[in-house]
Amino acid sequence: MAELNVERFYERLNKIHAQFLKHREGSTWNAAHCISIIRGPSDDENIYLKSSMVHHYLFGYELPDTVLTLGKGGQCTVLATKKKCEFLEPAVGRAPKNGSVTNLNLLVRNKGDENAENYEQLLKAAREGENGANVKVGVLTKEFKNSGRKEGSIIIGWEKKLEESSSKIEVVDVTAGISLIMAIKDEVELDLMKKSSVLSNKVLKHGFIPRIEEVIDSSLKVTHEALAAEIDAIIEDPSKINLKVQKDFVQSCYFPIVQSGGEYDFKVSAQSNSGDVKYDVITVSLGARYQMYCSNIARTLLVDPPKHVKETYETLLGVYQSCLKAMTPGYPLKAVYGAAVKYLRSEDKEDLIASLPKTMGFSVGLDFRDPLLVLNAKSTVVFREGMVFNLALSFAGIKLSESARSLVNSKSAVKELSKYGLVIADMVSITSNGAEVMTKYGKALTDISYTINDEDEDDDGDEDGKLARKIAQEEEANPTGGRRSGRLAANSSSAADAEGAAERERRQIQLMARRNEERLRELARNSGKKNRDEKTAKAEELDSYKRTKDLPDNVLPNQVKVDMANQCVILPICGNPVPFHISTIKNVVLPDPDAAAYLRINFYTAGMAVGKDAPENIAKLVQKYAPYATFIREMTFRSLDSHSLTTAFRQISELRKRARMKELRDQEEANLVKQDKLVRTKNERVPRLSDLTMRPVFAGRKTQGNLEAHSNGLRFISTRGEIVDVMYPNIKHAIFQPCENEIMVLIHFHLKNPIMVGKKKQQDIQFFTEVIDASQAVDAGKRSMYDPDEMDDEQRERQLKKRLNEAFKDFCRKVEQVAKKNGYSLEFDIPYRDLGFSGNPHKEMVFIQPTLNCLCNLTETPFFVVDLSNVDHVHFERVTFMSKAFDMVLINKDFTKQPWRVDMIPNEDKDAIQEWLTDMEISYTEGPMNLNWKQIMSTVDGDDRFYMDTEEDEVTPKEAGWEFLRMFGKDGDGDSAGSGDDDSGYSENSGDEESEEEEEEEEEAFDSEEESESDYDADEDLEEQGMDWDEMEREAAADDRRRKRDGADVEESRPKRRNRRR
Repeated sequence: MAELNVERFYERLNKIHAQFLKHREGSTWNAAHCISIIRGPSDDENIYLKSSMVHHYLFGYELPDTVLTLGKGGQCTVLATKKKCEFLEPAVGRAPKNGSVTNLNLLVRNKGDENAENYEQLLKAAREGENGANVKVGVLTKEFKNSGRKEGSIIIGWEKKLEESSSKIEVVDVTAGISLIMAIKDEVELDLMKKSSVLSNKVLKHGFIPRIEEVIDSSLKVTHEALAAEIDAIIEDPSKINLKVQKDFVQSCYFPIVQSGGEYDFKVSAQSNSGDVKYDVITVSLGARYQMYCSNIARTLLVDPPKHVKETYETLLGVYQSCLKAMTPGYPLKAVYGAAVKYLRSEDKEDLIASLPKTMGFSVGLDFRDPLLVLNAKSTVVFREGMVFNLALSFAGIKLSESARSLVNSKSAVKELSKYGLVIADMVSITSNGAEVMTKYGKALTDISYTINDEDEDDDGDEDGKLARKIAQEEEANPTGGRRSGRLAANSSSAADAEGAAERERRQIQLMARRNEERLRELARNSGKKNRDEKTAKAEELDSYKRTKDLPDNVLPNQVKVDMANQCVILPICGNPVPFHISTIKNVVLPDPDAAAYLRINFYTAGMAVGKDAPENIAKLVQKYAPYATFIREMTFRSLDSHSLTTAFRQISELRKRARMKELRDQEEANLVKQDKLVRTKNERVPRLSDLTMRPVFAGRKTQGNLEAHSNGLRFISTRGEIVDVMYPNIKHAIFQPCENEIMVLIHFHLKNPIMVGKKKQQDIQFFTEVIDASQAVDAGKRSMYDPDEMDDEQRERQLKKRLNEAFKDFCRKVEQVAKKNGYSLEFDIPYRDLGFSGNPHKEMVFIQPTLNCLCNLTETPFFVVDLSNVDHVHFERVTFMSKAFDMVLINKDFTKQPWRVDMIPNEDKDAIQEWLTDMEISYTEGPMNLNWKQIMSTVDGDDRFYMDTEEDEVTPKEAGWEFLRMFGKDGDGDSAGSGDDDSGYSENSGDEESEEEEEEEEEAFDSEEESESDYDADEDLEEQGMDWDEMEREAAADDRRRKRDGADVEESRPKRRNRRR
């Protein structure tokens, strides 16, 4: 049985009454003294009546034939049948004390006197506090005196009573006021809107898209109406796409609209026609209601699109992004239309402005389309947090030229397309951070573009392509069953490797599931801290002068004055000096003077991008005051005396440079953590390493000195007296790398918090000693490999390496003891050389080695140190059979930071790296191509359910975490098993290719035989082996003896081989 949610009823009724009292005198309420919501009989043909929406908003249900009045004093009176009054009875006498609504009075319909007494009580409530004066009653004008109502109903009697002259009642319209209140959704409504949007998104993704792909792939004939009917059936019964949603909760907002073939109408009232679907430009628009809350989504599918269509669609995407940025709290609704026009003009696409719709969206909620809150060029209503809109952008009636159509395949339906249209529509929620898209289905060109016919194959110059396609088709129809190639045979022999890879894959699937759960718990713990940190980041007000008396005394009325001390520029406005802080100035321009000099000053303003070089505080201030403040964009000053303006220009430029340098310095030092003061060790021997070089260096000079270990940290003192202290608590990872194949032995510290070295912030500090010079001069003299001096040098180098390794190792052991003695935990890691591999983390190939906690290269600068505890996932790119190298991407747990990359890793190292990652319990995936990680990280950072395995409805399964990066999905076993089939199919090439391989092998065998017997190639072979003169003389003598023994046989056989080769 239906029950009234009393708490929600009073909460929303108080919301209406509070706004009514606050803005009653405005145009939205027309100075009404009382609100009267008149709900007539049920009307299935018009389900979006405003009175019906108000009932669902307040009661959760529709109560037909009911009158509700709400007076200024807070008295709410409802006239209805007995059953409906019983439904509302739980709310009587339970009005909250902190609300403006005081009481609920229920009047039961009385057929005896035809509700005369009830009408009098309603009028009395409406006149409350007016003392017999004329009273204005606010109604929903479009529904007032509806001709479809039955005679004798409660509604007709009340409407007649309001129009009687004796009642002294004036009826006014309050529809706008009701619309504005219901447009701002509370948390419960936003949740229902989100679920409704997810429903629409799912119907499109799992209902329409697979169906239209099936139609296109199978070349089926389906009418637009039939396809729309199928979509409508899915909306009415979501179980058809495996959505577990109660059928009673869902219904279609309107009959879906499917269009193609050049006939496009993007109005809400459009209908799908009875024509067949054409495989050219297909548009779909559908809307779903979940528990009476509406949503809408529209997409365009491009089949065999010409370049012109693709470019136009990309332009539409650019318009879409510009409009999203304009949907910010405080901006008027008309800013969306202005942003679209501005973008098209900036892209030199003014011809498309005429193709834009007059309305680019509307407010959505219980009402599918609120006509008073539309995104057009005139609406002055302001975006507010909690509003939800359907942003619907389209280009209609765009002509497709004959030249554009000539570039597509002759079989494509686009050949017959003379004009086309494009549409994108999404649900958008207005939040404090701007617009948030609620319908997530992709709209990038790669998501909605299909190619079913290749480029025109009739060109005479593409004979090779025709032949290749013909051979491929014949091979597919009749496999040759030829022998496998040597490469594939080698692959099939590595069964043990395949089993190891399959076992790794199984472990990875389990590992990823476990890590997803761990990351969910970790993010839940960190969410509170993150919110606290965000709240502390507030804009700092600019305050150069506290009062006008603080202005410089020598300021003239019409002079541009620069106050370097207070970082201010004083500009004359109407003869009055007005100070502007230097950080508010975007740039200053001094054009070439003619008869007079000009100085133009541009300021940071709202409504346009402030730029990445803008001061951070100014960006916050602009965002803070953008909704209601007026900004000055630029000021131009003219003077006959060019010297004064030139001086001002120079001083402003210098002041801006100083302010910029100060800001950069402050940013460098912003997140510095104050370090403890070093406590020097006394009365005992201090562990020390002498003659070390430190990296990074001070002020670009080589920094040499000594390193000492004290009670709570290490101190490096350079030969020039520069000091760097590294505290034990600030050391996150300490690494000792002995000299084996490198030219140096080193100690490296990766810090928890950066420290200042010179004027720069550094998180990695290294101390090393070179065993040999990085570059050696090679003299022109010849040196024998048995040179005693060179052998002595090599011996000394080996001894030096051993001695330095022992010295550094002993120092590390002593540092660990000192730290442990003083209550600190410090342990040095040594890189695992046997697990190392070559790669390019920056701009050159280096040797990268893992340690227990890091992946690093420490010999080359800039250092490459990745803390494995900060790695969320690893993805391998460019993993194909054809490439000789692949790339590795290490994804940071902080999604606001870009991943680390190591490029050009040889394929031979892939298995070893993946085995090591599995042992370290780090999940990985692999794929055949490079990905756009900036876009991926931005998307992942905004997804609150990224690590969850269900969609927003908490029922529909999805890939959790980084599983979407898997090349073959979750079924690792199936992939491994299927790889053999793919290889076998690949190996069954045409007979011509196999015969060519056989000929090549025979020719190689023949060449090897010829080379073994040929005398002319002997000298080259000897040179390659590097024989000395004695060996060459002995080899020549043996060759002469062989010639005399063989005689003429060799001379006869040699020409024959040459002829055969020709």
